[in-house]
Amino acid sequence: MAAVAEDVAIEDIKLEEAAKEEELVCPFALKLLSEIRGYQNLHGLKHDDYQRYRQYCTRRLQRLYKGLKFLHGSKKFSNKKITPELFVKDVRYMQIVLIRAERAWAYAMDLKQFANTESRKQVHLISKLKKAVVYAAELESNCVMLKCDATTQLEAKAYHSYMTGMLLFEQGHWQNALLAFTAAQKIYNKLADAVEDGSLYREKHDEMTPKVQYCLYNIQSMGIERVEGEEGEVLFEELDTIIATKATKTSPTVREIRWEGKSFAISSEEIKILLVQMEDNIQLAKEGGSHDKRLELYEEILASCRDISQLVKKAEKTDSKEVMTDYFSYLRIANTVDRFLVMAQQVADKLKGVVETRAGSKMARPEDLVRLYDIILQNYADMRDITSLDKDGEVYRMVDVNTLFYRTMRCFYIAECHLGQSNWLNAIVLYDKCTEHISQTLAAAQAFKFSAQESMCSEMQALGKQIYSQRCSAHASAFLQTQLVEEEGAETAGSLKNKMLAETLEDFRITQNANDLPTIATLPPDFQTIPCKPTFFDISLNHIEFPNLDERVEKESSGLSSFTKWIWGR
Repeated sequence: MAAVAEDVAIEDIKLEEAAKEEELVCPFALKLLSEIRGYQNLHGLKHDDYQRYRQYCTRRLQRLYKGLKFLHGSKKFSNKKITPELFVKDVRYMQIVLIRAERAWAYAMDLKQFANTESRKQVHLISKLKKAVVYAAELESNCVMLKCDATTQLEAKAYHSYMTGMLLFEQGHWQNALLAFTAAQKIYNKLADAVEDGSLYREKHDEMTPKVQYCLYNIQSMGIERVEGEEGEVLFEELDTIIATKATKTSPTVREIRWEGKSFAISSEEIKILLVQMEDNIQLAKEGGSHDKRLELYEEILASCRDISQLVKKAEKTDSKEVMTDYFSYLRIANTVDRFLVMAQQVADKLKGVVETRAGSKMARPEDLVRLYDIILQNYADMRDITSLDKDGEVYRMVDVNTLFYRTMRCFYIAECHLGQSNWLNAIVLYDKCTEHISQTLAAAQAFKFSAQESMCSEMQALGKQIYSQRCSAHASAFLQTQLVEEEGAETAGSLKNKMLAETLEDFRITQNANDLPTIATLPPDFQTIPCKPTFFDISLNHIEFPNLDERVEKESSGLSSFTKWIWGR
């Protein structure tokens, strides 16, 4: 009996292990090369700026860690490994390994620019390429273990071969580098023939051609005529098998989107990848964080929207193409509005003193908020022009409510501008107008239910209280200014009353009756003191005796001596 029970337990364990193996099958299909090209073209590699691309990979990894809550400890670093179970849960774990490899490769390519002059840079470059090869091998092994899509397995193999070839190329192992590059080229070449649009695979194939030729040149200079490699032959046999299984598979999955009572399908892998990235960034931007980080996220979101719109325009004309174009235009405008709202919140926090203004940066003013709300209102006006929007639908009504809300905020900050410039009467009129806008906004917001209804109504009520206090302050300031003007006028009139017209030519005076007329002259005129010119009599000179100076005066001589002096000019 004990032996039977033991056999049953062993069979149960085997069944559990088999069920576990069946569960660990990756349901995701990821176009690795297409995703990598999208990252590289958007973030610096169009201009060979590897440092910018590496910094983007670092930021992207941080966002993925935070979104998946895959953190490595706050105080002490703990190295968490990505297991196959995590790969099955979310496709973003696969992106983490891919971007780690891309970051190490970009760092190596950045160091390569200085490796010719500094030998230490070459050592650092090789260490980074080794790390990239490790991450690429991890990506390939997980894709094979989890039985991912055939295209994903092929691209993972080609990516690992390319990274291995780059490492061996920098180390000077020309034979092994040639085998790795050739293996990657063959995979990309067969993939280009297997799919409908293989231009991206052919471009990657041609990119490795100069390195292959350089390896062949170095091998021939070493006197080696033939290069053999078992790994390449085994890889090519596996490749034919995978392509054969790929031909029997069904067509790729299609994503269906419903919007405004209409639905359309997205079959393009590039659009689906960009859409997933955009949705991840939108979720991270709405979770919060610093204003600068959120603005960076919205920049990436808008870049994805532009790329998707270009891909939709290039796609073949279908019945749903117009709806797709309008949908992505709507997403672009909505995220543009969210971006400017983050900027408006940043300026408002600086005005309230919640955020300190950096040294050397521009001071926040109410005029900045007026400009931002103008742009937001213009975007909502553009959103109304989208033809696929239902005029009686929830989205269109929400646009109307938001237009009223931000028009109220704009009017309030225009009043704040006049208040700061001491234009009290204009500020009071604008505060009254803003109160009318608040009542209209509350009526429109309470007409139908939406997610932000309570927050919008509470914000409008708080704004109404603020407007009441600001209006009272402006009214008091206007009254005080009127009293000061009257007092100054009375003082000026009193000071000018007893003065002559000739003395007050540059002063303005108001004459209300005959008593206020200016005095032109007084008759008889008043006596004025004038200075008298003094007379001096010099009588002391008559009593002064001067000395006799005749002896010192030279006497003129006559005769021959005077004649000779005249001749010589003396």
